[in-house]
Amino acid sequence: MNTLSAIRGACLVTLGGAALTACSSMNSVPTIDTVLLDRTGQNGRACIDASDINGFGVLEKDVISIDARQKYYLATVMPGCNDLALSPRALFHERFGEVCGGGMDSMRTGGDKCTLKHIYEFDDRSAAFAAHEEAIKRQKALRDAEQ
Repeated sequence: MNTLSAIRGACLVTLGGAALTACSSMNSVPTIDTVLLDRTGQNGRACIDASDINGFGVLEKDVISIDARQKYYLATVMPGCNDLALSPRALFHERFGEVCGGGMDSMRTGGDKCTLKHIYEFDDRSAAFAAHEEAIKRQKALRDAEQ
């Protein structure tokens, strides 16, 4: 009876370890947000004067570009923002006249309230788009290396 219990225990430990390994390898490719944090050296808590926002565009499902008067920004949103790509306009919810990264501010698009996870600041549009493109390439390289 003790031998049977020991075998059952060893099987459970082995199966549990295999499941943990499988789960950890599936999540080893970082999100685009994590790559942007790493590549830009910024903390993602940039702020934009709400009155400076001229427009926005969706670069992918959870990354938007924001055109402001003097600077250009990339922002990432928390999961659950489904109407982002379909919405022709957005209303930025701000506090004290600024829209900031860090999960405190949001934008409303269609029926969704999209929480702004991080905002990254760039000198111009080309620098912002280059950073986004580099992050995508880095993410793809990590995904390819994993396979």
